[in-house]
Amino acid sequence: MLALLALLAGLGAATAAAQDAPVLATNGSTLQAPANLVLPGGANQCAARPYIGLSAGNIQYIPTSQTTCMWWSTEYGPSGEIVANTYVPRGAGAVTRVRVRSGAAPAPLQFAILGSGGGLCCTTQQISPVVQPAPDAVNEFAVNLPAGSGVGTDRGSQFNDILVVVAAGPGSLPVSDRGTHGFLFGSAANQAQASFLHPALTAGASNTDVGIMDGYEVLLQYDWCGVPMTLATPQPVAPADPATACAAQPPAPGPPAGPAQPTPPIAPLVPVLVPRASPLRAVSPTAAVRPNRAALRLRCLLTTACAGTVALRPRAARAAPTKAKTKTITYGTARFRIAAGRTTTLKITLTRAGRAALKRHRHLAIDAVVTSGTAHWTLKISLQR
Repeated sequence: MLALLALLAGLGAATAAAQDAPVLATNGSTLQAPANLVLPGGANQCAARPYIGLSAGNIQYIPTSQTTCMWWSTEYGPSGEIVANTYVPRGAGAVTRVRVRSGAAPAPLQFAILGSGGGLCCTTQQISPVVQPAPDAVNEFAVNLPAGSGVGTDRGSQFNDILVVVAAGPGSLPVSDRGTHGFLFGSAANQAQASFLHPALTAGASNTDVGIMDGYEVLLQYDWCGVPMTLATPQPVAPADPATACAAQPPAPGPPAGPAQPTPPIAPLVPVLVPRASPLRAVSPTAAVRPNRAALRLRCLLTTACAGTVALRPRAARAAPTKAKTKTITYGTARFRIAAGRTTTLKITLTRAGRAALKRHRHLAIDAVVTSGTAHWTLKISLQR
């Protein structure tokens, strides 16, 4: 019996050791597209920040007066599925190598790990020394940036680490402009979507003002050596020396050296046929009124703050058709600004028309018309007294 117990214990230890073995993972851009980004600001490509325009296909730029910035991106396949990004795998380990494709006059770069623990994005967890890429080439750099996702208790029970590229000074960025922009509220099929921060965050610094714009691919690829998170290893321990722990494993095929290849054709999008979704979601279909103030719970679905106005109006489907020009009836209005991914309760004071309409109905179906710039969306909700 003692021998059997010893054998079972040995088998259990061997299984745990196998499950805890580090693995090598490669993720990010294929580095095939050219680094052709051109933003207002001349040699300083951090001086302007892209911003989605007021209509599909439109893009505008906001001056930042910054000389540093952080960029990362996600790429989507034909069905809108994620096919590549620089989010670190679930587990514990470190980014050991990074590769970027540079343009003709590349900016000095750093590589950083941003954390989004506790629902906050982003905080700089790790940052590399400054390197200078060679022009018009795929550059590879050895780094040691501890990173993981979904494990540990230092940043809460769940967190996600992201590898980003940091422009540490003037010069071109390793970013490919696909030439099509302004479809963030339409289909993600065959899109690339970049996120960015201006200025770049120093170690330990945080900023939630993350910009987002489709049509940009950050030409950043990385190798990660670590212990994946499994049911057997809910809190895996990172390898003591990630640089050598995965050295015996065959590296993932690298991108070809030499000049950048032309960007492959992108499947045409049909934004007119895909209605743009509202950047806000009503957490509850019912807004309680106490007293004469409607409590409307809204959640921002963007990675940047949602801002604008909400106007409560009679449900459009109930309005009688007429050719005469009638005055728009409003039951109440309020301005809002909600942090990215957050939920807030907006208190909207009812107008005389709103109070009168609710007096006749215990539940009153209405439209909450969201306005941001010149864009409009309608949320279907009910007032309840």
